[in-house]
Amino acid sequence: MSDSVQQIKEKLNIIDVVSPYVELHKAGKNFKGKSPFAAEKTPSFYVSPDRGMYYCFSTSQGGDIFNFVQAMEGVDFKEALKVLALKAGVELVPEDPKKKSQRERQYAAIEAATAFYSERLSTESKAMAYLKERGIKTETIAKWRIGYAPGPPNHGWREARDYLQEKGFSSAELLRVGLVKVAAEGKDAFDMFRDRIVFPMAEPNGKNVAFSGRILHPNEKAPKYVNSPETDLYKKSDLLYGYDKAKTGIRNLNFSLIVEGQFDVVMCHQAGYSNTVAVSGTALTVHHVQLLERMSEKVVLALDADRAGIAAMKKAADVMLRRGLDVKVAELPSGKDPADIILENPAQFKKYIGTSVHVIEFLLNVLRREIKDERSFKLKAREDVLPFILLLPSRIDQEHFVDKVAEAIGTTKDAIRYELDRLREQEEAAAKKTVTINNREVIKSSTAAQHIASNAPQKTYTYLIAAEKVIVQNAALALRQELEALLQIVPLPMPEESECAGVMFILEQEFSVIPAQAVLEEVVSKLNQLKTSLIRKRLSEYRMLLLEAERTGQDTEFIQTLNNIKTFETKLREPAYQVDHLLGQKD
Repeated sequence: MSDSVQQIKEKLNIIDVVSPYVELHKAGKNFKGKSPFAAEKTPSFYVSPDRGMYYCFSTSQGGDIFNFVQAMEGVDFKEALKVLALKAGVELVPEDPKKKSQRERQYAAIEAATAFYSERLSTESKAMAYLKERGIKTETIAKWRIGYAPGPPNHGWREARDYLQEKGFSSAELLRVGLVKVAAEGKDAFDMFRDRIVFPMAEPNGKNVAFSGRILHPNEKAPKYVNSPETDLYKKSDLLYGYDKAKTGIRNLNFSLIVEGQFDVVMCHQAGYSNTVAVSGTALTVHHVQLLERMSEKVVLALDADRAGIAAMKKAADVMLRRGLDVKVAELPSGKDPADIILENPAQFKKYIGTSVHVIEFLLNVLRREIKDERSFKLKAREDVLPFILLLPSRIDQEHFVDKVAEAIGTTKDAIRYELDRLREQEEAAAKKTVTINNREVIKSSTAAQHIASNAPQKTYTYLIAAEKVIVQNAALALRQELEALLQIVPLPMPEESECAGVMFILEQEFSVIPAQAVLEEVVSKLNQLKTSLIRKRLSEYRMLLLEAERTGQDTEFIQTLNNIKTFETKLREPAYQVDHLLGQKD
């Protein structure tokens, strides 16, 4: 696979990959244009043809051609690889032909079922009437390929199965993709979807992999909605309904609109909200959030305002806030879902979306409506609302909501901060973990201060990795060797390519206007910072280990650790790096 990636990079110029999406203009050695990820008047999107990298300063994302295709098309690396391999004329290493053939048959079965359900809808007047009653237009039905799965009371139990078997698909194949089911071993298979309006569910690339069906003739024995079971093609935790059609809309409108069901998604798109998606049969997962954040870091939740909807909203907000997304909630009237509101008054729905509030404000509003007793309201706010403030990545943002909560519950900001500190302490106590030093485990508390301190070397390392790409070649090789030696002290993960790209473009501009000697002096200064911070980090860990050895009376461990401390204290006193180190003129 790595050979294929390299071949693609050698055959494709990043300008050729980016230019269909962005109008680029020459800017020195680089090209620049307006960001494809955000609306802007002043171009902040840079492309370096020499290094095959891009960076968008508006949205702080960048990388190579694979990162770009992933971001623009909302696909994973595997799909981006396929897109670029086709463009470059590179043949990917073929997978097992048997597995490929089997998966292609599965896609074909789902596609044949989609066509069958779509054709049957056109002949089922009651199903068409129901969709019209719900406000679904004919062109929308065609766009979303909504269909009808025949079944009792007016049709048989095996109409889809019989049709698909006539098309050459076996019962085993249909069972494998969730189109049929069996009541017991040895029994005849029957249709999974019977007498239902069916909505095909697609992967990000647009290929249908499953269905969701809403019953047409309700009865007590049948659930209102049925979704396909998980299969080789369909994983509930991976798929967002409508995402294949919403990718561009999310990017253009700069937020994702999350609703609860298929009718809501379809009606929102029909009303102009082409950024709408829904989860199907599961809670929002980290993978779902990763799909959304590729397009925008802003989200509006428009879920039912009943208890189940609020509980789902809280779970979704927890996942998204932990990943740094900005989460708002549209306060819909109780008992009304987006599809109902759009059918009655599209302008009113637009107003609800336009006046959406941050999830923390929404929770405060809900509690205020539900709890009249002042003391109970305040205690419930502490329990339900304050944990969400701790999830906000910005302390400035946290302070903003400290003010909001204090005002809402009628208390002081200091009281709110005190409660937040208590919650932090509880989380830190629960998050205590062990670290391994010389194959021994030592208890280490993950305090905020330690977290910040541990990140400082990583940021310096990112700077140096980016600098390596823009300084003269002989100095870059020397810098790489010094970095490899330093990482023997404390290993650090390789920075993400996107972050590296951003730093690289900044350094390239900064270094272009200062003398070469000053550039190397700046790099050497950062190298010395990294060395000092890594040694101090290792010393801190050894001192912790020394206290542990003293407490447990392990004399041998105590002496060995003490010697290690002396070794690293000596390293700390070593002469600092000089520019000569990068020019190959070491003493």
